[in-house]
Amino acid sequence: MKQATIREKVGKPHGIPNLRLLRQRKGLSLGQLAEMTGLRRDTITHLENGHVDPQPYHVRLLARVLGVPTLDLVS
Repeated sequence: MKQATIREKVGKPHGIPNLRLLRQRKGLSLGQLAEMTGLRRDTITHLENGHVDPQPYHVRLLARVLGVPTLDLVS
């Protein structure tokens, strides 16, 4: 019988569900948001697509730059 991997036990990362929508509402490209936050473009892409879970500082930083409450990003 195959053992479940840690990823299968824990589940799929969720990323930041509303990041792409909020970024687009502000009229920002991935590159612009990356430049404003100091995060890499691929990090932002992974967060938007749900490939990685954000660290708390990602959420705070992105919320501050986008001018939204942190809860708007994750709910």
